[in-house]
Amino acid sequence: MQIVTAREFRANQSKILTAARDGQSVMLTSRVGNFKIVPITNEDAIVERHLRTALEEVKAHKEGKITLSNARDVVF
Repeated sequence: MQIVTAREFRANQSKILTAARDGQSVMLTSRVGNFKIVPITNEDAIVERHLRTALEEVKAHKEGKITLSNARDVVF
């Protein structure tokens, strides 16, 4: 596992991100906490697409362009 400070990360971002992409565990330590840096998987990308679609539907609903189902109608 590679442990880097926030300062080291800023100075060597490409090197550290490449190591994470290549499977090395990277932990970033800073004043606000500790973080594990991992690459996004295909599954993460699929979830992100679904969330974007859902947010677009909510925005369209708020603008009055579409009507969304009531949660009670969906469940019962």
